[in-house]
Amino acid sequence: MKKSLIAVLVLVSAAFACMGCKSWAPSTTEQGKCSVDRQWVPPKQDADGNWKEGYCEWMPGKAG
Repeated sequence: MKKSLIAVLVLVSAAFACMGCKSWAPSTTEQGKCSVDRQWVPPKQDADGNWKEGYCEWMPGKAG
């Protein structure tokens, strides 16, 4: 009885872990708030598959 209870708990834990797997991926829809004369550059994946964080950059002609 105890072994079957442990097996059920392991299966339930694995199911919840699988449901949450997608949440560990970086957010590609992240919206940052930038100061005046700056624009948000969203996170991007480079050629090696590594994610680069989003950031604020100066708008063209506004760098100060």
